[in-house]
Amino acid sequence: MPFFSWPTLPHRAWALPVIVALALNGFAPFYAYAVENQDRRVIGKWRLTAALDSSEITSLDEGEAEQLVGQVMTITDDRVQFGKRKCLPPDLDAERVEPRLYVREKAHASASKLGLPNPVTVVNLGCTVAFVKNRNHLVIHWGGWFFNARRMP
Repeated sequence: MPFFSWPTLPHRAWALPVIVALALNGFAPFYAYAVENQDRRVIGKWRLTAALDSSEITSLDEGEAEQLVGQVMTITDDRVQFGKRKCLPPDLDAERVEPRLYVREKAHASASKLGLPNPVTVVNLGCTVAFVKNRNHLVIHWGGWFFNARRMP
């Protein structure tokens, strides 16, 4: 018998599940990291209840922002929909930030009228962000405006 011989097919069959298991196990830390940084509390239907404040530059005037109050934003694993606008699947990446600094840097606005906790969790929805006030209340940044949003039953 040679020093090294390649086993026949039936003897190699056990290796495939082992190789697959080892490969998948190698990706587990990356998957765990991605899931750990997601915030799924934002999934649901959210009714905008008030226009709180605006960024320095907006795509909506005050009247247009007020017309959005009462409308519903739907956030699912595979889309964010607000009226006719559908966004790509959200990654739901979340981070805890100091609201005053974050809003000033990212939205060129003041956080003073938003009523956000400090720190606040901000969740990336793909086409916008949501600030989690609690499990039933968000502040959603849309069109340069910050809207209070309440979870619908």
